[in-house]
Amino acid sequence: MNLGEDRLSKFVKLMSKSITDSDLELVNLGKKLGLDLVLFADLRGSQEDEFADTVRKKALEKMEVNRDHYLSETDTFYAGSIDFMVCDEPEGKKFFLLETNGGSNRGLSILTIKQQAVKYDGYFEAIRQAIESNKRGDNKVLVLVGVPINDGLIHEKVIMIEYLRKKAIAKDLTVGIYNINNFPHDFKEDVAFLIADYKQLSTTLSFSDKWVKINQESKISVLLADGIARRLNDEVFSGLVKEDFRKINSIIVNPIFRITDDKSLTYLASFFAKEALEKYNLKYLLFTKAYTEEDLIEKIKYVINTYKKPFIIKPNGGSGGAGVIPIGPDQDLNNLKDLIEESKKEFFAKFMKNRDPYPYTIQEMAQFSLIDWRGGKHTFDLRIYMAQKEGKIIPLGGLARIARGNYSGSLNKEEFVVNLSGFDGQIEVFRGQGISEKNAKMLNLTLEDFVNIFCIGCVLFVSITKNYKKIMNFSDWDQIIG
Repeated sequence: MNLGEDRLSKFVKLMSKSITDSDLELVNLGKKLGLDLVLFADLRGSQEDEFADTVRKKALEKMEVNRDHYLSETDTFYAGSIDFMVCDEPEGKKFFLLETNGGSNRGLSILTIKQQAVKYDGYFEAIRQAIESNKRGDNKVLVLVGVPINDGLIHEKVIMIEYLRKKAIAKDLTVGIYNINNFPHDFKEDVAFLIADYKQLSTTLSFSDKWVKINQESKISVLLADGIARRLNDEVFSGLVKEDFRKINSIIVNPIFRITDDKSLTYLASFFAKEALEKYNLKYLLFTKAYTEEDLIEKIKYVINTYKKPFIIKPNGGSGGAGVIPIGPDQDLNNLKDLIEESKKEFFAKFMKNRDPYPYTIQEMAQFSLIDWRGGKHTFDLRIYMAQKEGKIIPLGGLARIARGNYSGSLNKEEFVVNLSGFDGQIEVFRGQGISEKNAKMLNLTLEDFVNIFCIGCVLFVSITKNYKKIMNFSDWDQIIG
């Protein structure tokens, strides 16, 4: 039994009994799963509900004027997050997008219990829709929960499923929790959660008759989360996701994952919502995309020679900074093939050969705001979490993530890649800081700055859902946008 299987078995064993509030405390939960979660508990302790509540209230009031956070359809978005960086402008702080993250959110255990509840209510909305539609025809709901191999954050799935289990039981529904080895295809419960890692799913997941199925037999009602859908290698499924995901009977959390996976499409969504977003101080950066290595090299040379400023290349569907490579205006452009190989090597080391890094996004590198941290100047970003509630997107809270290295002005990745899991697969929780009044001062941000960030996140996801087909069908990538 490998380490990943051991954690999955511990997970299922833990979920098979009645879980107490004490079991769910991060340190205790970590011990039961063989994880050290002391730093996660410390990071959660740095969150301040009162401050986040005030920011949220003001953001919702600000957006209500034009109903900027209202969804036109409630089956397009359930939960997600957005990463921002901050820059200093003469008129004040502005914010630019790094990426959007769909239903496969990581790091939720550092949110407060109150914030987690709203987040998981967004997930439960998908389960509720599956119950009411009864597309399986047997009044049963099968929820598939996918996890990375040897998941170092598997404790978050325990917290999530336990919350969803209690919510279902409160609605007089029976609940079962299974893994691949003990899952009965004729399960008796009203709602069954099946947890499996992506290696297991690679050999057991299929698509037929408009259903995602496990072992070609059991119809899956809800894919929680979109990380499962992106690994389903089926041309019919992929075509339906692009053209009309509502023809797929299985509910994907979120079906907009093709856009949240592709940084250039995220930036395109912000460009289409430019008028709405400008009042919240979003800064626009030049970007485009490349579908082949030849296209990528040609476009890198063009933007560097034309704009005389640094750009970043980002592979499709990556995370944790894997494959993100900076290219400065003084870069030897004859060396681009080696840089691209370095990017792909990082990408494949994390995602294996079955993932395609193309199309690449090419984005202008902005001037970062710097903060004083641990005796040096550092860059940072802000991750803001959101969920659907009553047909609206609600901002919850988030965290700041501080770069590992002191900023010297070079293009060393440690100076600007802030992902807590961006180096050697280790999760460096100590570089995270919760959203609080104290940390706002450390980040040189005001309450109103956080209000604007909360608003941008909601408006951007609304734009993705509203302009889904327009974004997916966009093809004029010969131009540099922004």
